[in-house]
Amino acid sequence: MSTPTRILASGTSARRTAPGARTAAGAMIAVACLLAAGCGSKPAPSASLPTAPAPPPLATSFASAGGATWTVVQMGGSAAQDNNFWQVFLRPTATASWRLITPLGVADNGGLVVASPGSGSLVTAFRPSQLLSYTPLAASTDNGAKWSSAGPLDASLASAADALAAGPGDQLIALTSGGTKAELGQRLGTTWTRLATTSSLNATRAGRACEVTGLTAAAFSGSTPLIAARCGRPGVAGIFAHTGGVWRAAGPPVSGETVDVLGLAASGTGLVALLRASSGTSASIIGAWYSGGHWTLSPSLRIGAGKLDSTAIGAAGSVGVTWNAVKGATLAGPGTAWRTLPTLPRRAATLALGPEVEVIAADGQTFRDYQLASGGWSQAQTVHVQIPYGSSG
Repeated sequence: MSTPTRILASGTSARRTAPGARTAAGAMIAVACLLAAGCGSKPAPSASLPTAPAPPPLATSFASAGGATWTVVQMGGSAAQDNNFWQVFLRPTATASWRLITPLGVADNGGLVVASPGSGSLVTAFRPSQLLSYTPLAASTDNGAKWSSAGPLDASLASAADALAAGPGDQLIALTSGGTKAELGQRLGTTWTRLATTSSLNATRAGRACEVTGLTAAAFSGSTPLIAARCGRPGVAGIFAHTGGVWRAAGPPVSGETVDVLGLAASGTGLVALLRASSGTSASIIGAWYSGGHWTLSPSLRIGAGKLDSTAIGAAGSVGVTWNAVKGATLAGPGTAWRTLPTLPRRAATLALGPEVEVIAADGQTFRDYQLASGGWSQAQTVHVQIPYGSSG
């Protein structure tokens, strides 16, 4: 078993041992209205899910307003044998090719989480695995062409695609300790202070209305920290904004079910979120958008007892999910209906949402990009990655 190092090398070699996240920058929303009860939301139709749902998946993609798209996928072999290696890929524009940008220097078998405050800046967190007991961070100001050490975070990052958020002034939010704590980082994680815990949230009026059972996502709205949670009380989407030193409820009501927030990101001048509503052993996915002082909820996408594999958030508020390895669906934005996709290609890892819907597949050392054509999925690009099998065992 190899001993991880804190040193992060720079470069863009195709040999990588690292894992990914979501943009959290840009939006300056009307927080006063966001915090107001109701705020003009539309209730979603009924849905359902297990009482103890799995955490949000790590496989994800996210896009910036400038047209860049990142995706985080697991490649290699068996996780049980430490031959799984997470990778980060970037497509700088809608017409460009995908390229590998995984930071070097730290074993990434535990997963990668990526966040961006915008303008080509990225922060990648390496979830601890094997002998690693803390969370190393790497930072880039040029879309991953070069990386430098940041942080570290002296705790284990939670297992969720949005467990790390990047905001203005090199601020970070990190969810830790299995989603029971939130830390606020300054100067790219040089220093950390406690932002919230499930207990401290439940001591507030907003937290009691939710009955917070776990923290699942983080984001910034301008300079305002936001954290999202799984609620034990039905009918509440646990999104909280930290203003004036107080946590206030900022999420929409959802008709009747227990809700956990799978993803949360700034989008334009508002927010976009992915919600999972549950009742019993059946689940539904709901898209949610905050803009102009109001939340809008999508119809529910019923996935039953299916296993959610990945989430995706596009630059214009589009969202998507994959489940049961072969199923996928997307929403173009507020006011649209779910679009069910044809059966996904073999080894589908996640979706990429740009001008067109794409599927990213990861099979051993091969990354494949599929685009949807009139006859079905058409392979558009292949990237071969040198996986260092046996290096982490």
